[in-house]
Amino acid sequence: MTYQHQQQPPAYPPPGWPGPAGVPPAAPRRRGRLALLLAGGLVAVLAVAAGTAYGVSRLVGGPAEGGRTLRAAWVLDFPERQRNGLKTFDGQDMFGAWLVGDAVVRAQPDGVIAYRLGDGGQAWGVPAPPGSSLCGAAQTLAGGRGVVALGSADSCDTLVGFDAATGARAWQAAFPAERREGRDTLAAPDLSVAGGQVVVRADQRVLGYSLADGRRLWRSDADRLLPGRDCRLADTRAAGDLAVVTARCDGDRGALLGLDPATGKVRWQQRLPTASAGVLSVDPLVSLPGLNDATFAARDAAGRPRATFGNPVDGTRFSDLPVNRSNSVEGPAVRPYLADADTLYLPTEAANVAGKARQANQVVAIDLATGKRRWVSAGHTDSEVELIRLDEAGLLAWEVGDRRDLAPRLVRVDRASGTVSVLAEGPRSAGTEGSDATVLERDGTVVLVPWKHVGADAAITVLR
Repeated sequence: MTYQHQQQPPAYPPPGWPGPAGVPPAAPRRRGRLALLLAGGLVAVLAVAAGTAYGVSRLVGGPAEGGRTLRAAWVLDFPERQRNGLKTFDGQDMFGAWLVGDAVVRAQPDGVIAYRLGDGGQAWGVPAPPGSSLCGAAQTLAGGRGVVALGSADSCDTLVGFDAATGARAWQAAFPAERREGRDTLAAPDLSVAGGQVVVRADQRVLGYSLADGRRLWRSDADRLLPGRDCRLADTRAAGDLAVVTARCDGDRGALLGLDPATGKVRWQQRLPTASAGVLSVDPLVSLPGLNDATFAARDAAGRPRATFGNPVDGTRFSDLPVNRSNSVEGPAVRPYLADADTLYLPTEAANVAGKARQANQVVAIDLATGKRRWVSAGHTDSEVELIRLDEAGLLAWEVGDRRDLAPRLVRVDRASGTVSVLAEGPRSAGTEGSDATVLERDGTVVLVPWKHVGADAAITVLR
C-alpha cells in the first residue's frame, strides 16, 4: 500500500539519532558508504567520494516509447555489506519503504534514507547510532510520522519515532527485549502504528506508546490479559482503533483479544479451539491458522468468526508466505495481501513457467462473508504479480516480468470480475526487480523497493 504525505523534505540531512555508545563502523572503501565523524558528541553525515550517505543513485533514463511505456529514471545500488552483527546479505535488507512528499524513503540496517523521485538526489539521510543497527519498522505512517526499532547485535530494544518528511528524530524510547544468546537470531518486536499510538510486543509484554512524543501509555502481559491460564503471547498487530493480541494457551489451545491501543484495555476476547499463528489483517479482521489447524477465519468486530476458508480455497492455492524473511532477525512477518470490508485479495501460489527460469501467478479474491472464492484474475503475462493497492478504480498490481525476455507491466484488476487491463509497460531491464518487493505508485511513477538483495540488482528502481 502507498502512504502519501505532502510535506517537503529539507535541503540537507539532519544529524544522526543519538544512541548507545559504541565503535563507529570502519571507514568506507568504495563509494556509497556512510562516514561518521564523532566530534564533541555529535554525529555528522559526510559525503563520500562525491556521493551522499548510504549510496548514490544512478540516472539510467532514456526516451519513452509511447504514452503507455515507462522508462527507467534512476536506480539506487544496494549498500555495501557491513559488519553490523547481521549475517551475509541481511545487512542489505529493507525494513520498510514509503512515498512521502516528493521522495521515496527506505529503512535499512544502517539507517533511514530518502531520495527525491524527480532526480534521484538524496533528500535526507539519518544513520543508525554507532554500535547499533535498525532491526525493524512499523509498516504504516500516521500523521507524517514513522517508527523504527534499533539496537545492538545482541538486543533490539529501542524505538525511534521520526518525521517521515525530514528524518528528524521526534522521540526515542527503550523497551524490555530479549537478548540474543550464542548464534540465535535477533528477536525484533511486533511493531504497529495505530492512529496516534505505537503498539509493541516484545519478550512476552505488550506496550503502548504515544506516536506524538514516545510516552509509554500502558503495559500488559499474558498474566494480566489472560489470568489463570497458562498462556504465551504469539503475535500482536494493530491498525486504526484496534490492537489484536494472539496467545497460545493451555497446550494447544489459543486466545484472541481485541485491545484499545490508547489504553491497553481489553474490549473483547475469543477462545480458540486450536492455537493460531496470529492475524493476517486487523481491518477487516482475518486470523491465520496454527500448527494444528489449516483454517483461516474472517471475524466480526468482536472477534467472532463469520466465515472460514482453507488453502486451497475452492481449488485455488494462494500464498501467505512472508516476503521479509531474514537469516538474522526474527521479527513480525510481512505478508502480501489487500482487503476491503467484503473481500480479501491474495497472490496465488506461484508455479514454474515451462521452458523459463521464472514463476507465474495470479490474484485470487475471497468473499469474507462466505469464505468462498469470488474469482481468479485473468489476462496476466506469465509473470509473478505483486499487489500495490486498492482504490476507487480497482486493484493496482505490478507484473514483475523477466529482465531476460519479458517486460514488466502496471495493470489494473477489476474488483468485480478479476479481468486485467494494462496501464503501462515497463522496460525489460526492470524485469525481476519487483519480485518480493514493496511496489509503490503515484501518478504513473512506479517505485520498486526489494526486501532483500537476492534476485534484485538495485535497492530502489524508479520508473516513469
